[in-house]
Amino acid sequence: MSYSRYSVVKTKQEDMSVYILADTAVPCKAQIVPEFGNNCFSYSATIDNKIVDIIDPPPDLKTLKERPSGFGNPILFPFPNRIREGKFSFEGIDYQFNIPSTRPNSIHGLVLTLPWDVEKAEADNENGAQLVSVIKSADFPDAIRQFPFPFELKVTYSLKDGVLEMLTEATNLSDKNMPMGYGIHPYFKAPIMDSTDPEDCIITVPARKYWELEEFLPTGRILNATGKYNLTDGVPFSYIKFDDILTDVVLTDGVSRCFIDDKTAKMQMILESDPIFREIVVYTPPERRAICFEPYTCPTDAVNLHAKGIDAGLIILKPGESFNGKVRVILNRTYKQV
Repeated sequence: MSYSRYSVVKTKQEDMSVYILADTAVPCKAQIVPEFGNNCFSYSATIDNKIVDIIDPPPDLKTLKERPSGFGNPILFPFPNRIREGKFSFEGIDYQFNIPSTRPNSIHGLVLTLPWDVEKAEADNENGAQLVSVIKSADFPDAIRQFPFPFELKVTYSLKDGVLEMLTEATNLSDKNMPMGYGIHPYFKAPIMDSTDPEDCIITVPARKYWELEEFLPTGRILNATGKYNLTDGVPFSYIKFDDILTDVVLTDGVSRCFIDDKTAKMQMILESDPIFREIVVYTPPERRAICFEPYTCPTDAVNLHAKGIDAGLIILKPGESFNGKVRVILNRTYKQV
């Protein structure tokens, strides 16, 4: 039997099943908890015998359960971010999502905390370490009550050559058209190394416009990304305070690329996203050395913007039709600052 540099190990952490994908040659590892939102709550590399977090992890899984959208890589479906008052109309029918008691709007979709089924967990030198998990909304009466469009959501996490890849497939299992939006909410360490001053960490986002917001909801106006909204040429992390939706994303070689450049450590984190992700939410959680680059297929409240005739990228899947989207997290351990 040939030796594989890759492995997938199922472990138990705080009474929850966690799958660890590892690449011993780079080395790096990703930790995923399918039974709680399929969150890849940790992605780290070993550098000079020290574990360096690339995705900002929770202190423990109890904290993740208390704040499911606050750490790791939360998955947002069938809508990312918010729906105004949880209400929308589609093809002549009114719908209502649940609204948290502490918020005026529905937020972050339906799958954030639900248990996913593991379909495959295997590793070899050709494909790397892979974990395939799936969730079917028909298995959850409360999800079907709010969003009566049965769907299947499948995510394949892969770790190969030190690159963490996330491939998502959503399929409409209903007998009617299904409106949808998809996004992820990954938290990245910034700067990458704890010893780096935030002044020496450069944030770059390839977006030329942004959605005007009022109380976190788009007004429908798209404005040029000037002043604080212009991150195309790189801005020190210490100057950034964001909770905004950037758009008009620039593609290079068919993908968009967001960067965290740690100039002191001479390391660079790159988030690559497929063109279907036409929006990027940039969020800086208060009092944390972290930043979120959130690739979305549509902005906040897209289904209601669509109803007003605004091009918001709402995806409408016909019965049996599927959506596919891929993102990749790449760590350049040694690079030359341009």
